[in-house]
Amino acid sequence: MMIEWVSYSDHNIKVCSQSLTDARWLPLALIWKSGGNQELFKTVGGELTEICKSSKDADSIALRKAKRWIDQNR
Repeated sequence: MMIEWVSYSDHNIKVCSQSLTDARWLPLALIWKSGGNQELFKTVGGELTEICKSSKDADSIALRKAKRWIDQNR
């Protein structure tokens, strides 16, 4: 199931965690912001220690990391 864009603090986030071998998932999210003549695209990925056994868990981590990145880079 593809998750829609999530709005957060004038940015948009799409979680797109990556399937790995052995039914494991790496958290991954795309951040997009458009304003004026500029567009920002940023990929936020999980660390090796954050690999999950389910896509739902990985997506949750990815969303949390994306929100943290937005909060720290305003």
